[in-house]
Amino acid sequence: MTYDEFKQAWSRALHDSGLPHVGAREGKETLDLRSMDRTFESYVEPLGGQDAGPFHVAATLSWRWDSFLTARTATTEEDMLSELIGREKAHEVQTEPSWLRVDVKLHASLLHGKPIPMPAPSVWAKWTREVRGRLEKFEPLVPEEGVREGRDGRLEILAWQEEPVAKVVCGAGGELKLQQIKLSAGQVIELPRRWDDSAREADEHPARQLQELFERLRPALHAWMEVMDHLVPLRASE
Repeated sequence: MTYDEFKQAWSRALHDSGLPHVGAREGKETLDLRSMDRTFESYVEPLGGQDAGPFHVAATLSWRWDSFLTARTATTEEDMLSELIGREKAHEVQTEPSWLRVDVKLHASLLHGKPIPMPAPSVWAKWTREVRGRLEKFEPLVPEEGVREGRDGRLEILAWQEEPVAKVVCGAGGELKLQQIKLSAGQVIELPRRWDDSAREADEHPARQLQELFERLRPALHAWMEVMDHLVPLRASE
């Protein structure tokens, strides 16, 4: 699967999710002229609009297509192996599908210059437990299978989710105020190989994996927006 083919599958899955995206396009492409790596980033908002004032809630999804992946997908697996180790040995080597890492970041930001008082440790701990409960049990952000054993017996990390991280600013009087909250997660997408031999069983197209990713993101982003209500009352003490 080439870069353009995957980007097309990504755009189709994003469109089918119904999540509103920011900007005229469904993503921003960036090309690193030194490494020739390409990065694609999509920025989406909750389905149905914002309902977490004074927070603005959104999610950023991004993936990086490196130059090695471009070189591998420019031709078939047989030709790639022949170039690397010679045609005589190429038929003896078994390959694995490539992995593409998709990073997902949930944001909840306050207007610039309008931070709220930082919650007490007990309040933050209670809020964090609720966030984890919602995004791990009820509206999971990542696939249930986060780890599996590979062919060589080593563990393969398929998905991950980190703790919420707060961006805090210090007021003129030394008080700490909350400006932004982020939660990072991600998963890997398996990419199908291209074969000269049409008799080989084809690898699965990533359409299903992408569809499931956005199906999880839709309720997870809404849950992320809902839990912000527990921090909103702090405005009264600002």
